[in-house]
Amino acid sequence: MNAANLNLEKDKYKDLLKSIKDESMQLAIRHQSNSQYVLEKKRKLKMDSEHKFTLALPSIENSSLEDISTHFHSIRRSQPGGFCELIANKSQQKFIQQSFLELQRNKMSQTYRDISLSERKFKSLQRKVPHREPLTLKYLEKQLGISNSPEKQILPNVQRQQQQKRKITEEDIKEEQPIVTFFEETLNSYSYAVPSRRESAQIGVVRDRMYVFGGMSGGGITNEIWWFDLKKQEWSNYCSNVQLFITSHSMVVWKQFLVLFGGSGYYDHKMKIRQVYSTLGFFNTLTNQWTTSLESVEPRREHKASILFGKLMVITGGLDSAEKLLNDTLIYSLESKRWTGQKLLFDEGIAQHAQCTAYDNKRNIETVYIFGGQTAKLNSFPLMKMIFYGLHPVGWEKVQYSGQAPEGRYNHTMENVGDYLILIGGRSQEKREYQNEIYIFHLQKSYWTIAQRQGLQTKRWSHSSCVNGSNILCFGGIGENTYLSPHIYQIETDNFKIKGKIVVVKPLSTINEEISSNSPPMIITREQDQDSKKICRLEKFRKARKMYEQITTYLPLPKLKTPKMRYDLLIHFVKNVLKQIGYI
Repeated sequence: MNAANLNLEKDKYKDLLKSIKDESMQLAIRHQSNSQYVLEKKRKLKMDSEHKFTLALPSIENSSLEDISTHFHSIRRSQPGGFCELIANKSQQKFIQQSFLELQRNKMSQTYRDISLSERKFKSLQRKVPHREPLTLKYLEKQLGISNSPEKQILPNVQRQQQQKRKITEEDIKEEQPIVTFFEETLNSYSYAVPSRRESAQIGVVRDRMYVFGGMSGGGITNEIWWFDLKKQEWSNYCSNVQLFITSHSMVVWKQFLVLFGGSGYYDHKMKIRQVYSTLGFFNTLTNQWTTSLESVEPRREHKASILFGKLMVITGGLDSAEKLLNDTLIYSLESKRWTGQKLLFDEGIAQHAQCTAYDNKRNIETVYIFGGQTAKLNSFPLMKMIFYGLHPVGWEKVQYSGQAPEGRYNHTMENVGDYLILIGGRSQEKREYQNEIYIFHLQKSYWTIAQRQGLQTKRWSHSSCVNGSNILCFGGIGENTYLSPHIYQIETDNFKIKGKIVVVKPLSTINEEISSNSPPMIITREQDQDSKKICRLEKFRKARKMYEQITTYLPLPKLKTPKMRYDLLIHFVKNVLKQIGYI
């Protein structure tokens, strides 16, 4: 090869090396630029990740709306400066949107309900005052039906007709009233020891036992507690060491306790003052133990008490030691065992009235009702109830009613059974006569009615009563001439139970007429006539039994007393016999 050719090849080789170096340098620069770009991208992602949170919802359909909202708000509260990003599908995003819309609707509905309830409570506390138009010429024209155009004259007449249709008179109310019947009977007692006849005693029912305490009888005042077992129908008594010889007191049942307050003792003829107390006593029916305390309130007798809200004892009226009528209302908290210090005053003093608690449907609260009693002006109180501001008593107001209201009376009782106030017994203050009717006041419709009485119809006053289911138990009191016998009188108010006790009465004449009219004429021979005239004791017994089956009375049928064995006497007798024989 020539030297010139070699130089040319060397130059070509050098050019190739340069081009390779240049390409390698370009590739290295590109690689460096790409790596820098990637690093910058990663750095940006890190910066974004510091201010961004993801909410992964793998099972959005199974999760509840509250879980989603709480999770979302918890992430929001953790970083207040950042923002949230939901990583979800289109279906999941729709579901989330719908869920939050439903949550907002539920919140709106709850707020609307709260507003409506508050409005109802506010309206219930307000008194409804009828709207009256101002006394103007237009108002008089409307009342008289006078106007310029004939069309306007017709409108008041149409309104009058509609108002007359809507008005309910007392006669219509009487027609709509259902006939209420009560059945009165005495409960059998299978015990030798029986409490004495008495007046102004108090009774209460605790766990199938009716307790009797206090009262005045021919033997004086006792401190014995008697109870009658309503299942076994037996009397039992308990003599305590506590000196509580009281009458004309008040007694209420609270849990397992009998709570007594006030009352009077014997009359001091020298001082011419009756002993009046302000003692408060709790008798535990489980342990048969007394706890008494002398209270710093005005002593009283012939007052009344009742339980309100299951924890307050409301005491009204009474007489003090100077025979002065009291017009105050005391409230005692049974849970904290202290007086509230709040006094509600009547217009005048009252004593020997009736009091009970019942539910006021118009104001949706439990209240205290009183009726009758003795006053200074010889006018007994009408039916009155306690007014509340929220849950705090404020005063007393007269109850508006319709129908025939009972006459004024004293030494009567009033009990609440269902939606009725039942007024029993009493004596009128003006006429000095016994009140034998039983009046019923319907709490929802506010009207008085007289109940139809079946069974016994005893006249009583200065007695005591309490409620046991659908029955009203009465004990003691004074009848027409003397003290009533120490029986427990049960007044049944349930009409379904009364139907099984009342049977229609048929006299003998009507029964004979029915038998003769129903029986067809028969041809009887001489032999049959002679046989029929023969005396047969069995036929006489059958006829008498049929007659007594058909003839019944309103009174309860006589029940045979089941003889009960005294096992203690029997065991004592057997032991004596075995001792005489020699076995013991």
